[in-house]
Amino acid sequence: MIINEHLKKVINSGSAVRSIFELGFKFKKEGKSPIDLSIGNPDIKPPGEYYDVLDQAIKESRSSSTNSHRYMSNSGYFETKKRVAADLSQMYGLNFRAENIFMTVGAANALDVLLSTLIEPVITFENDIPGLRKTVLAQDQKFALDEIITIAPYFVEYRNLIKSNQGKQVVVYSDEKYRLDIASIEKAITKKTKAILLNSPNNPTGAVYGEEELISLAELLKNKNDELGITIAVIEDAAYGLILFGENKLYSILPHYKYTFFVTSFSKSLGLAGERIGYFAVHPYLEDDADEWEVLQSALAINLRIKVVNAPALQQRIIERIGSFLKVDTKAYERRMNRLTDTLENLGFQFERPNGGFYIFIRLPSIFKDEADFRQAAHEGDQPLLYVPGIAFGGKRYERYLRLSVCASNEDIERACRRLKELCGKRIYRQRGSL
Repeated sequence: MIINEHLKKVINSGSAVRSIFELGFKFKKEGKSPIDLSIGNPDIKPPGEYYDVLDQAIKESRSSSTNSHRYMSNSGYFETKKRVAADLSQMYGLNFRAENIFMTVGAANALDVLLSTLIEPVITFENDIPGLRKTVLAQDQKFALDEIITIAPYFVEYRNLIKSNQGKQVVVYSDEKYRLDIASIEKAITKKTKAILLNSPNNPTGAVYGEEELISLAELLKNKNDELGITIAVIEDAAYGLILFGENKLYSILPHYKYTFFVTSFSKSLGLAGERIGYFAVHPYLEDDADEWEVLQSALAINLRIKVVNAPALQQRIIERIGSFLKVDTKAYERRMNRLTDTLENLGFQFERPNGGFYIFIRLPSIFKDEADFRQAAHEGDQPLLYVPGIAFGGKRYERYLRLSVCASNEDIERACRRLKELCGKRIYRQRGSL
């Protein structure tokens, strides 16, 4: 086989989200009309202002006497980064500068670059000997790999991103309300802990971490740094940061912990998932040590160049003009979520109501034996209901859970509600008939 052993394992483990997404195409080819609540693929178009700026940027580029589509600094255009830094400073009361901002090809690229910068590789140019790669990627216990803590339920690709960068994922479960379990996090920290990955609003639960729990985490990390003589980074994944419901506010650990990298994307807030534009920000207090800051800047730029060279030029020009706060009609997502959660609640599904994001994480009622039982029923007929099994977001603890997305039309949300009522009604009827 031409591909490497590591990628075979990645393929075999699969991306549960993508596999369900592809299943939708299969059902359509069979003449069915699937109700796809599997993937967070924004269906609401960007605001009109985005298109106005896009049109203007294209006109200016066409009429320019120079080529505006050339390479720029790996970290992005200075003016774009300056605008993002000003917006981020406004959000969190810190003095971000353009130099603290690195424009990326979406949030996934930002996470990849940061992990490759923080994790100490076991395989290097000097020791890449036959057989070592296979052994390390299998995470043989004789190799003490750097550890990255993830809070479950977690985004499914975290596992692959960590392993591909030669790290070891350490899973810590959130509490029953999907809040941070500080005591469990403390137990998971070792001398090999390099970072903790936070995701708020969370995918798949929609939980938004509160200020007090983030302050508690910051204090824990400071104490552990002193106790163990290490430096634990926080990678704060806020890809859904502008998709908030009701009066919820996006709190950050940034004001409380200087070893924080803030990651976000315009994919969700502007409905630009296919355009791949985002950024990560380095805490400005890390500039206090000039020598360390210079090395860190260089390392991040090198890893960004190795991964993708630079973020798309045209999209950077647009972000420079519209800034970080323009967003789609998030109330539309909230209305869909409320419609879906009201239906699920009436049918006996257990869940915590999401505070933001695109998803709801639900536990199956007892009328279904297990997820496979529900799946068989959900995929029957001409309107199969597509979702992502909960086990993909943290293992067997979530084997009775499902993730549903509200990135679907109002019509499809209504179809989903009718289908869920039908599935539960049939199961209740069947069970009563067998008594």
